[in-house]
Amino acid sequence: MYKTVGITINREKKGIISYTLSLIKYLKEKDIKVLLSLEAAEKIERPGLACSEEKIGKNSDLIISLGGDGTFFRTARSFAPYNIPLLGINLGGLGFLTEIPTLKFKESFQKILSGKYIIEKRLMLKTNVFRKEKKIKTFLALNDIVISKGAVSRIINLKTFVSGEFVTIYAADGLVISTPTGSTAYSLSTGGPVVYPNLKVIILSPICAHTLSVRPLIISQKDKIEIMLEPPSDKVLLTIDGQIGFELKDKYIIKVEKAECEASLIRLEGTSFFKTLRTKFGWSGVSHKTNKNKERKIEN
Repeated sequence: MYKTVGITINREKKGIISYTLSLIKYLKEKDIKVLLSLEAAEKIERPGLACSEEKIGKNSDLIISLGGDGTFFRTARSFAPYNIPLLGINLGGLGFLTEIPTLKFKESFQKILSGKYIIEKRLMLKTNVFRKEKKIKTFLALNDIVISKGAVSRIINLKTFVSGEFVTIYAADGLVISTPTGSTAYSLSTGGPVVYPNLKVIILSPICAHTLSVRPLIISQKDKIEIMLEPPSDKVLLTIDGQIGFELKDKYIIKVEKAECEASLIRLEGTSFFKTLRTKFGWSGVSHKTNKNKERKIEN
């Protein structure tokens, strides 16, 4: 089924060279052609496998992201527009998206070749930044878009509209605009909800709002968000997936909406979002009182 596979990597991960070479060897043993991103080919010194992002996107049947969730975010932003399935192999820590550990790759990939998997479609966001009426930047995000003040800046005022209707002026340290995929990241730390990843909604979560009545807001994927940066503002940053930064100035307008593309994530049969939550967040389902009772029985 998969005749050509593109590979992206995190160059900084310990052991990335040996992992990548081992992966290439395994795929070639399966008669699968390998295309490497330019940085991956340079890192492992295989220039003959190096391809442009466009060539990988147009010729691959599958993209493998070798690293952590951060590597997966970059991979999704690059290749989701090509509608290619994405598979994450986890060399990182928490790993919500890169669920397959390196030691289980062969076993897991064999299941994929046997068709024992599903493809989850994940909402992505498109952000356009305007100065007056001129579009100056466009970004894609899988996780979230964050507007935040600089380290020593005063609070910022974000005049916010949803589908043309005025919502509020967020007087806060910032605002997180998140997909369901990103609901377990920065949005969660601001008090936002955990959202099932297949839902087609967008979450707005203020960062340290200076009005106690302001709470996270969930809207439809069909809604379009428009945010005006109200003066006076010091240094304000727009951050995409925690990886791309862009400085905003007074009277800039940020427009956020559902992207034309979605990320296609490969999930093995038997995996579960709720199981991942229990594992990653330590949701044992056992109360503190129950644990104390168990301790008393052991002591007795």
